[in-house]
Amino acid sequence: MKKNFIYLVILSTIGCSAPKQVSAENQTSKPELKSNPLEGTWVLKNVLMGDAMDAPCGFANEGKVKEMNLSFTSEKGNSGDQQKLSGQSSVNGFVGWYTILSFDEKSKTGKIQFDPLITSRMASVDPTFMECENRYFLYLQKSEDFKIEGGKLQLSKTYPLAKGDTGNSPFGESYKNVLYFEKK
Repeated sequence: MKKNFIYLVILSTIGCSAPKQVSAENQTSKPELKSNPLEGTWVLKNVLMGDAMDAPCGFANEGKVKEMNLSFTSEKGNSGDQQKLSGQSSVNGFVGWYTILSFDEKSKTGKIQFDPLITSRMASVDPTFMECENRYFLYLQKSEDFKIEGGKLQLSKTYPLAKGDTGNSPFGESYKNVLYFEKK
């Protein structure tokens, strides 16, 4: 009896419990899309960094860097949910995979997840071009939301402000970084 009591105390202390039942309404499922709303090539036109709109590299391109773009395909990856993407940054080309987590056909908005990108390894003589590329890759891979409207695509990530920063902030409680693309 004493032994059973000890086992009961140990089990209750470590929190053993029966597995929770997951209801159908709490399960998330991948969207069944008729077609891929992102498919095609998109050219980067502007970058929003919180409250400042900027050119893709922070200066008028005038042929100084390669056209920065992103091509979404419907080619499936190993997991079945992933699809292939490729593109060009200011210096290097890249390939990778993305997953559309959700998409609302009516509002043309959705959630997206990017896997790490594989890039070529060329370097630029001008460190400004490499900084531009790093910013592009960072914003691209951190993007969580997308919106398609009139041949334009927005990829964005919303960041909460630290506690105490919201009092004087023009953003309210959060700010966004947004990549603005146009369909090629």
